[in-house]
Amino acid sequence: MIEFIFPILIGILISYEDLKKGVIRNRYIALLLLYAILFQFYFGIEPAVFVNVFLSSFLVSILFWHLGMWPAGDAKLFLALSLLFPPILYKHSSVVMDYLVNSFVPIFFFIFVILLVRARADVIKKAFKYAFEPYKIILISVIFLGFAWLFTTFLSLFKLPSNFFVTIFAMFIAYEILRMFFTAKTEAFFVLCAIIRIIIDYRNIYTAAFLYRFGVSVFIFLVFRFFILHIAYHSYTKSVKINKLKEGMILAEGIVKRNKKIEKISFLQTSLIQTLQQRKERYIHSLGELTKEDIEKIKKLKKEKKIDFNEILVFQKQPFAIFLLLGYILTLLFHGSFVNWIKVIMR
Repeated sequence: MIEFIFPILIGILISYEDLKKGVIRNRYIALLLLYAILFQFYFGIEPAVFVNVFLSSFLVSILFWHLGMWPAGDAKLFLALSLLFPPILYKHSSVVMDYLVNSFVPIFFFIFVILLVRARADVIKKAFKYAFEPYKIILISVIFLGFAWLFTTFLSLFKLPSNFFVTIFAMFIAYEILRMFFTAKTEAFFVLCAIIRIIIDYRNIYTAAFLYRFGVSVFIFLVFRFFILHIAYHSYTKSVKINKLKEGMILAEGIVKRNKKIEKISFLQTSLIQTLQQRKERYIHSLGELTKEDIEKIKKLKKEKKIDFNEILVFQKQPFAIFLLLGYILTLLFHGSFVNWIKVIMR
């Protein structure tokens, strides 16, 4: 284990600077990458395995950065640490995904606790109403009953794994599609899927086990997709004047061009698919950290009176480096996902 002391020490240094200054220096990332290359080839990793791990980590890092889930520095840190596990782990498990789980599960619980502590009672009340509207409950129930079932059935035809998390993922996809193409026909399609399942799979539906899974799945989706998101949005954002915007800030409201007018829209009300589609077409700024060019463009439009609002919401930064380090240590200790160990203990 002595060979892992160096990356852990560098990780501690990076985490400290991230907490204090909100910066992850490229020199430390380069040092970790160099050490990873020397480390892996010293311990005899197969070149093909190394390339595969590098590409997998790179794709995950880029995807999460592209979606605005972490800044570029955290993406690079994740990539570097993903290459610093014992070679044997890469052969027997999906280490990159295990590392991702080990990093994000602690982040979720930490943020969840912080949100509940920080959030005002009125924000929690509004979030509860927002998440558990009767229409939302019915809609998500219909999606779970029909579309999620079709999705998992489709996977089984190709002998692909299907589990609780896959079902939740299918619900996310279905909901985003519905928000993107919201019409009576779309709703009718999901209702039809649900009716078909009731007819075909009625023996499984009317069982206590199914009803329990059904209720838990719908509840978890509503909590994750609406309740927590609503609280996080209102607890981790602050209003900043246009002339006070700084490089590196992340907007919580998008500035878009609509019918020759410039407006701001809440990301809370925008579906993920819509956001990705509009990334290059309508937003006049980066969806990640604001660049110098973004700020100059926004201020210029404000000066020209094409922007008629004075303030905009920005996200308060949450340091992720310490959680990426924690995820790295957990993956080393448990030789994979610590969640699997919890499942074994609970059986």
